[in-house]
Amino acid sequence: MKRIALASVAAALACGLSLAQDMGGGMGSKPQEKACDVSKVESRDYCATCKAWPASDQIDKGNCKTCKSKVEKAETCVKTCFTCKMHGAPTRHSKNCCGAKGCCTEIPVLALVAYKCDACGAKARKETDVKHATETCAGKIAKTCEQSGAFPHGGEESK
Repeated sequence: MKRIALASVAAALACGLSLAQDMGGGMGSKPQEKACDVSKVESRDYCATCKAWPASDQIDKGNCKTCKSKVEKAETCVKTCFTCKMHGAPTRHSKNCCGAKGCCTEIPVLALVAYKCDACGAKARKETDVKHATETCAGKIAKTCEQSGAFPHGGEESK
């Protein structure tokens, strides 16, 4: 019984670590398909060094326990989807696809919010920090999500 419990804890930790790495992707790392609507934004603790959102028990006196860097509040776009194990490699779906007990697990998929100029492409995490390429740039700044175009932040889900 202890082996099963330890194996379950180890699997959950491994899944959580890969999820934290997955959630930290870079801005512009994928070609954009359908833009994210940035409909649900929350202020969450974020570690820029780890590129992850540490849980409250992973923060000690304002610092990330993993890397000891300062944790800051960051605007975070939050979407949810289901990870499914029935397709070989874990796959993300918009809903529970198979109904098998323990197969599909609902997870949050987090992405940093950024502000981007539609003309010069300048971007920053705060609207007031956007530095246009030229002083005469007349582009409009729009709120966007770093995972925009990738499911579930826009884009098509895997079939």
